[in-house]
Amino acid sequence: MIPIISVISSYIVQKKYRKKVQFASNIPEYDHAIIIGGSFGGIVTAAYLSKYFKRITIIESDDVLSDTFNKSTPNELLDYRCRLESPTSIGRLGVSQIYQVHLVAREGFNILYNLFPHLKDKLINEYDIRPYSVKNETRFVINGFLLNQNLTEDFEYIGIDRFTLEIALRKELCLQYGKQIEWICNARAIQLIVDQSANTVHGVKYRFKHNVGSPSLDIYGNFIVDCTGRNTSSTKWLKESFNLIVPTVQIHFGAGYVTFVGERFKTGDPSLDSKSILINNGNTPENNTAYGITPIRTIKTNDENSLGTLSAIGFSCVNSEYPPNDSYENLLEWTKEHLDSEINSILKSTRVCSPLIPYRRAIDDRKYVELLGKKWPKNYILLGDAMCTFNPQFGQGITHACRHARELRKIFNEHCHKLEDISYIFNRRA
Repeated sequence: MIPIISVISSYIVQKKYRKKVQFASNIPEYDHAIIIGGSFGGIVTAAYLSKYFKRITIIESDDVLSDTFNKSTPNELLDYRCRLESPTSIGRLGVSQIYQVHLVAREGFNILYNLFPHLKDKLINEYDIRPYSVKNETRFVINGFLLNQNLTEDFEYIGIDRFTLEIALRKELCLQYGKQIEWICNARAIQLIVDQSANTVHGVKYRFKHNVGSPSLDIYGNFIVDCTGRNTSSTKWLKESFNLIVPTVQIHFGAGYVTFVGERFKTGDPSLDSKSILINNGNTPENNTAYGITPIRTIKTNDENSLGTLSAIGFSCVNSEYPPNDSYENLLEWTKEHLDSEINSILKSTRVCSPLIPYRRAIDDRKYVELLGKKWPKNYILLGDAMCTFNPQFGQGITHACRHARELRKIFNEHCHKLEDISYIFNRRA
């Protein structure tokens, strides 16, 4: 009787957390792709692969299709984000750096706009986002040099926080590429299903997070993509399943962050108040601290001293010179000691609208998968941070994941490769 009850309860849990999105699709060449991880890399990969696979399953560790994320208004989402104190409470335990300031390079946004043509208009019209002039509204300092001082061509900067952008992208994915996409939420991949003799990955074992003692479930696919990011378990799985050791180089540089949301007010210095975006990445090793102020919402206010924006304000360091997050007063003292007087003036004129959230696990992590050649298993790849994690101070992670997904699409689109060879080709190109 006990095994029967266990199977029934697993089925009930599975029905509860498996959600399908309905939409039309072309007739693809292959049957089923599995994507582990439903953040930026997983979303973009799913959009690209929807052309080539009849079915796509995204296994996501958090409940990203909850009503809180999908049915809240943009203002409710912002309020929800600002009230919560950690990625765990925000419902994104799997993306612990989601609160911090992020950059998506122009190439990354071009990829997103090409995949989701209505995205930009929706961000501006529905989420109170606006574009900014890099030439006129930004002060961008890299390694001590002001980059946008003498621009001959202006660039557009979209001010939005990662939390909101990820939700907007997921909604667009469900609207545009839906019928063949299935989400398995609140589930964690725990093992690969492999054929060692054929050196092939055939699927994934997973378990729902809220039923730790329940039996694992199996899902099979023709192609599996690990988009789980910097905390990937692939190196462990490959060692267990194939006795394969992935050559890896890590650089631990003591990076840490503190970020909060704040409403900026006039400082009395027009040269500061006219800059909506202020970014300084420091100048290591002479200066191991940095900061970024980026607008995430325009707001309506009757206060004539308000600049009318909410900004994500973040401070970072290397060499373990961490900014404090125990109180705003201590953070002000830290900035006074480590940063220029102008940023301290801005902070004194800022109203804090959220907790101070730290993050201290950033490293460089490069997996040299291309060195393994045909030892690498067929039909399985690492994508984005799962393969190559950058120093986040340079803002490359999201764009790099988008480029990886686009390169994977190019390989499929060449229509001259066997499916079993695509992982090797991707490893060489990526």
